[in-house]
Amino acid sequence: MREPAFGQLNCSIAQSLAMLGDAWALLILRDVLRGVRTFEGFQRSLGIARNTLTDRLRHLVEEGMLTQNDVGKRGTRFEYVPTQKTREFQVPLMAIMQWGDRWVVGRGNEPVVAVDRDSGAAIAPLVVRTTSGRAVTADGLMYKPGRGATALTRDYLTARNKKLARTSP
Repeated sequence: MREPAFGQLNCSIAQSLAMLGDAWALLILRDVLRGVRTFEGFQRSLGIARNTLTDRLRHLVEEGMLTQNDVGKRGTRFEYVPTQKTREFQVPLMAIMQWGDRWVVGRGNEPVVAVDRDSGAAIAPLVVRTTSGRAVTADGLMYKPGRGATALTRDYLTARNKKLARTSP
C-alpha cells in the first residue's frame, strides 16, 4: 500500500493515519476487535473487493497490527489475530464511534452500542483528562512541543501559544 505524503509530517496523527492506510483498514480493525478472523468473514462484513482486502490485510500484518496464522493446508487459509498494538487501538476506535453517534447518525440512532462485557452497562463517553484526572474541554486544550518536535513544529506552537495567551480571559 502506498503511504500518503502526510506520513512525513511532524505529527503523530498524520503519521498514524499514514501507517493505518485508509478507511478500509479502520473497518478491518473494527471487525477483528469484534471477533472476525477470516478473509471470508471480513469480506462478508464489509463487502470489500478481494484484491483490496488482500492488500489491506497484508499491510496490517506488515505494520504489526495483525498476526496471520496459517490454519489451512500450505498457506491456503489464514486466521487474522489482533496484536496488542490493535487491542490498544480499541480506544481511538471507540472515540470515533462515539463522535459519529453524536455528530453523524445522531443520539438515539446508534447502530451499535458498546457495553461492558461483565455488567452489560453502556460505556460512558470518553473524556480527555489531565494527569490529575480533571476533565478538559476542547476549548481548554493547548499543545506544546514534545521531544520529537522539529524546529518548524516548535516555532509554530510557540507562536500559537503566545497568541492564545493574549486572547485568554
